[in-house]
Amino acid sequence: MLERLLSRWRGVALTLITVVATVWLSMTGGLSLYIHPRYFVFTSIMAVIGGILAIAAIAATPSRDEHDHDHSHESDALGTSSARRNNRRPRLGARQRIAVIASTTVTLVVVVTAFVALIIAPPVTLSSAAVENRSLNANAQTVDSPIDEGETLRGRDTSSFTVKDWAAMLRQGDGEQQVLGERAKLVGFVTVDPDAPDAFILARFVVNCCAIDAAPVGVAVHQPGWQANYPVDTWVEVDGAFVTNPSASSAERVALMPTTVTAIDQPSDPYVY
Repeated sequence: MLERLLSRWRGVALTLITVVATVWLSMTGGLSLYIHPRYFVFTSIMAVIGGILAIAAIAATPSRDEHDHDHSHESDALGTSSARRNNRRPRLGARQRIAVIASTTVTLVVVVTAFVALIIAPPVTLSSAAVENRSLNANAQTVDSPIDEGETLRGRDTSSFTVKDWAAMLRQGDGEQQVLGERAKLVGFVTVDPDAPDAFILARFVVNCCAIDAAPVGVAVHQPGWQANYPVDTWVEVDGAFVTNPSASSAERVALMPTTVTAIDQPSDPYVY
């Protein structure tokens, strides 16, 4: 009976858990860790609709007792008692009992895991582990440049430029020459430069739709001995100027030479768009 109950309501339970998690994240601002802000309203509306449909499914589906009661009347009409019908039901064999127990266990694990992952566990952001699995700056050339083609940075206010903007500049046209000497104050998390131990990559994730398609972008920061003060995944604010990268082994030909590197808390919105 427990196996039938869990099998019957597993989908509804998972739907309701997902709905509650989505609405909670929307109310607390955590939804930005998973999707682009332009989809917040749509996602919230669809979550509410999903919750209404799940509740409607619970209300509209007849219970097991009602189902058996209906069949009991049918059997009585044919002159067969429900007691005799129940006696004809074959008992479960050992293998069938094991299968029922296994199915019940799997259902419980799925529902509990979903509850813990979506409701109890705090949301987390993409980190350096994801950078290792996704090519850094692979999509930087396709990211919108902060300046139009043919324009230069001369006399331009760059105080609002993010890691994404500088990474895009460095990979478009004569961007490397344009950024040399430019000052920047950038926020990002620390990840390794695999080719230069005396530098780290200041990285952010660019989200176009959701965290699944997030692409890492970053700029090199020349800071010998950074490992002792800024472990991987530490969020930092770096203030400095772009120079020809002193690390000849690095694939990044331009690096940010920092005046200051300050450890900070993770921003409330860690992604850039």
